[in-house]
Amino acid sequence: MVMKYFFIFLFFPFTVLAQSSKDKFLGNINVQWLDDGRSMKLLNEFGYKDPNGKQWNVPKNTIVDGASIPQVFWSTIGGPYEGRYRNASVIHDYYCVIKTETWQNVHLMFYNACITGGTSTVKAKLMYAAVYSGGPRWKIYTQKNLDGSDLKIIQEKQTVASHYKFEEITDWIESTNPSLEAINEKLNGIVVEVDK
Repeated sequence: MVMKYFFIFLFFPFTVLAQSSKDKFLGNINVQWLDDGRSMKLLNEFGYKDPNGKQWNVPKNTIVDGASIPQVFWSTIGGPYEGRYRNASVIHDYYCVIKTETWQNVHLMFYNACITGGTSTVKAKLMYAAVYSGGPRWKIYTQKNLDGSDLKIIQEKQTVASHYKFEEITDWIESTNPSLEAINEKLNGIVVEVDK
């Protein structure tokens, strides 16, 4: 009986480590900076495997510009190509353009990828709050064509949140380290969506 418990204790830590290392970046970012001074082109495929095992792949030759992180928040959280969230920013940019997933899932992936890249939990929550409150949003509808095939319709939304309110949110996140659900609830109270 003692040997059985020793065996469980001996292997339990390795099981926990295996579960926590499920999320990872796939490949390395190699880019060519473009002449506009902000955009870059991926020279190879890059991706991210999230904690649920879902892969978020970005193809070779994709052009990203960091625009999915609202520029108004760069002074608070940093620009898209600096810090440990750079890899997350590249993947977030791509999925904000192609819109094959809901905006909520794309922003949540960004948060998880920030953590995977080594960003602190509080900083990742600040980044998440920035894209949730001022980043791209869209709704995906499916409609039938006359021939019976599906037609995907994307309705883009613009978010409006004041920088002043975001400073309050920043202070709140830094002082209380709230859950993502609490952040969503608080931001839903200050963000206004309008059709583009």
